[in-house]
Amino acid sequence: MKRIGVLLFFLALSLIQQNGNAESNPEFPQWINALGADTMKTLQTKVSVSSVKLPDALEEERLFTFCLKGHGSLKNIPDPFKALERMFFKNNWKYVPRYQADGHGRSSFAYEKENHFCNIQVNTDSSCDDEETGYVPSQFWFEINC
Repeated sequence: MKRIGVLLFFLALSLIQQNGNAESNPEFPQWINALGADTMKTLQTKVSVSSVKLPDALEEERLFTFCLKGHGSLKNIPDPFKALERMFFKNNWKYVPRYQADGHGRSSFAYEKENHFCNIQVNTDSSCDDEETGYVPSQFWFEINC
């Protein structure tokens, strides 16, 4: 079982061709640099940008080629889900409802604009028994695959 985990880890690493941060990088298209900068500003955190080859789970012919990811504080951004939704809406991206999936402390949704498509996933460090245990979530993680 450990071998499978190690194999998957190295497979994921091999899919990443370029890595960088959300600051303007000539290796990436301008729209990805702009999306990274908007995300960094919106979520008040660093954003790493990578070239990837990830299949879309809903449309077999679609391949995500860029990944923006990072993590932040719920103290600074209490609702990262809504913050990202507002960011995409404000920049004239169209919501794609069939990609919406929600669970406790997590959400996945998608937006498209012109010929660009992005699937967004956000998770918090929350669990179903937070109220019972008195735990207050404090962090979030996000991944935007385009």
